Amino acid sequence: MKPQSFKDKAIRFAKTWRLVILAAIGAFAVGTGAFDFNFTVTSWYILLLLGVFIIAAGLLDIAHRLKGRLPAHFPAQIQGPLLWTVTAWMLLRMSGPYSKHSIIIPAGFIAWLVTTYPPKIFLFPILFAFIMEAGLTITGQQPVAELALNMLVYGLITVLLVFFARSQAYRKKLADSIVRAKKKSDNREYAKDLGITASGPSILETLPEFEAIENITDSFDLQLELIRQALILTTVAVLWPDIHGRELRLRNISTIRKDIQPGPYPIGAGITGALLRDRNEITLAPVKANFSGLPYYIKKGGVGSLLAVNILDNLQGESSPADRKISGILCVDRTEKSDWNESELTILKLLGKKLSLDINMGRQLYTMNRERNAFQQVCIGLRELNSVLGLEPVFDASIKAVTTLVQTDFIAISLLQDEYHSIVRAEGLHAKNLLGLEFSKNEGIVGQVMKINRSLPAGAEYRGPAPIFSKEQRFPDFGSLLILPLQKEKGDSIGALTVAARKPGVFTRHHRDILELIAAQVAIKIDLAQAHEQINKIATIDGLTNLANHRTFQHAFDVMLNRAQRRSDHLCLILCDIDYFKRTNDTYGHPFGDQALKIIAETLAETVRKVDLVARYGGEEFAIILEDSNEYGGLEMAERIRKKVEALSLHQDNTVNITISFGLAAFPDDGDKKSLLIDHADQALYKAKTSGRNCIKAWSEIT
Repeated sequence: MKPQSFKDKAIRFAKTWRLVILAAIGAFAVGTGAFDFNFTVTSWYILLLLGVFIIAAGLLDIAHRLKGRLPAHFPAQIQGPLLWTVTAWMLLRMSGPYSKHSIIIPAGFIAWLVTTYPPKIFLFPILFAFIMEAGLTITGQQPVAELALNMLVYGLITVLLVFFARSQAYRKKLADSIVRAKKKSDNREYAKDLGITASGPSILETLPEFEAIENITDSFDLQLELIRQALILTTVAVLWPDIHGRELRLRNISTIRKDIQPGPYPIGAGITGALLRDRNEITLAPVKANFSGLPYYIKKGGVGSLLAVNILDNLQGESSPADRKISGILCVDRTEKSDWNESELTILKLLGKKLSLDINMGRQLYTMNRERNAFQQVCIGLRELNSVLGLEPVFDASIKAVTTLVQTDFIAISLLQDEYHSIVRAEGLHAKNLLGLEFSKNEGIVGQVMKINRSLPAGAEYRGPAPIFSKEQRFPDFGSLLILPLQKEKGDSIGALTVAARKPGVFTRHHRDILELIAAQVAIKIDLAQAHEQINKIATIDGLTNLANHRTFQHAFDVMLNRAQRRSDHLCLILCDIDYFKRTNDTYGHPFGDQALKIIAETLAETVRKVDLVARYGGEEFAIILEDSNEYGGLEMAERIRKKVEALSLHQDNTVNITISFGLAAFPDDGDKKSLLIDHADQALYKAKTSGRNCIKAWSEIT
């Protein structure tokens, strides 16, 4: 083997001790006062970069330790505590005038290191802490008295925490916490082994954890103890294979022996190996003095007779012995060497059946509780969906109902309009790029779903390259995809609900059933919301001109006038009337007159601002409310409209020109009440009509 060069040794040393060296550099910077509150501007960037490196390295070390990646060599063992120590002192010194109050941070940290690490580890952070404190004193950043006081505080808090950690109450609380955590972990594992868990991804992540298994284990323990005492047995135990069938675990036991080995044990260990074949029970009596066939006993012997019974699992049905998986085993033994009589055999076999029934009952209870919670959430979602009106609230409630039931990375609602469908609501990945886009109903999986009224893809998985919306929208980062038609009462689809997730296999059959139910309700609510909006539009919009109707004008005038009064703003009301409209109707017919009304209405709507209101006041008369506008602004707007209308050319056999007259009144100069302003504007309009028409008159002019 070729000897390593000095360069190779140096590189290897640097890699091994790099974080320790980084911590030493940070400690030197702290000790020289670099991180004190009054550090110079020229060193600010360097110190910030150093601090970020040290904090990031410390967090990375914490992440590795939380994942169970405990280092094996000594430099890696001390690098984490050293980095955390230097970081704590950086924060202390950077707190400036608050450093005296922040001293609890490093003091508590040192105390925690002493109580949780062995001396060979915590001595190095303590040494670094002393070096930093001594450096601050040597460089004049703190007096000797402060150094002594700090070291006294660190030592005192460390002693108190060590004393507390070794106290009886703390040890008992810690032991209870460990026992609870272990029991919870064992119950979770036991539930998986017994099949008392969901077979696929849960539709709800908030279901109570393994409540059924706690009842089963308590019931098992009680039954085993009753049988042991009733039949005067040494031990009654339940062995159960893990979920993979690789080993047996001691799940429940009632015994008077102390030499119990908790396991796990290899499959087929001891007497259990005989039950791997086609036998359901084994009895031995008498047993040899040095017998060691019960895997949970450490010592040999002490067994006079024993019996092992398979706890049959109903999930395996009537499968053949060759196909049957390993099930649980009930093992009992006693010191008496006599054979088991019929009564004892019957009781123990009944116990095995009772345990099997308990397991299956637990599975059923878990399934029922799971479904009950799922449907409860569905009902909550549907109730919220049914409580809203209007399209936007329906979209919000629909997305909330879906995201409550299933974890998605993307959700979209598409509505069909003739030969196209548009995305009216989208959330999650790619949502910003899709919202409002239109697609042909003949392309993409979404278009196919709306055509055939059936959910796609069949397996709810997306592997590409089939386009979801169009050829430009493929989204290969999705692993799960489900597109459901929004179909009302077995009729045609009005749209589609698209849900997707990065992870494959998210949408199980159970998910699809629930989402199809949600989609059906969403379709009904969207249809009702559209009808509601249509009714609302009919109630507020004039059908011929598509402007606000008279009722809407009256309500809007109240609102806008109140706002102007509160803000001390101006408001201008303009009433306008088409000149000689009756003569136009009589000459060219009412269809032509209706066409003229529509064109003039469009002209009015296009000319005014978005904050203003244009309404059909009645017949050929229109009303305009200009917000935050005085008489001068009203005259300018009226003149602009007058010129546009005058320039219009309507054709009916020959060219027809139409003009319009205006009357206006302004708040507050011409009145402070709605009725007064309307009356003054109407009188001004009458003056314009009698003054030759195609002109504008203000109330201030005629008074």
